[in-house]
Amino acid sequence: SNAKRNDIKNVQFYNADAGEFMVKLAEQKKKVDVVFMDPPRAGASLEFLRSLITLSPEKVVYISCNPETQQRDLFYLIKNGYKVKKIQPVDMFPYTSHVETVVLLQQK
Repeated sequence: SNAKRNDIKNVQFYNADAGEFMVKLAEQKKKVDVVFMDPPRAGASLEFLRSLITLSPEKVVYISCNPETQQRDLFYLIKNGYKVKKIQPVDMFPYTSHVETVVLLQQK
């Protein structure tokens, strides 16, 4: 509704299971420019990451609440042609040990 209200027409939104959706896009050899990912604490599935590499978006924005699984997934993405451009921690839960981390990756 925000895109429609602001007359933005060069974007598409989908409501689906991310892993299944990414696999379908990869199988159809679709082209995407940017992928925003915010996996559960367990991190992204290998199936999702492989699909992401196949889709080969120029930029990936990875939002995570678990630095350990984010690190694991970032190593995979770096090994497969991406470079970390920027990292920004965000303290959304003051007075707790939890922090969200947003990482911008770009194709090398």
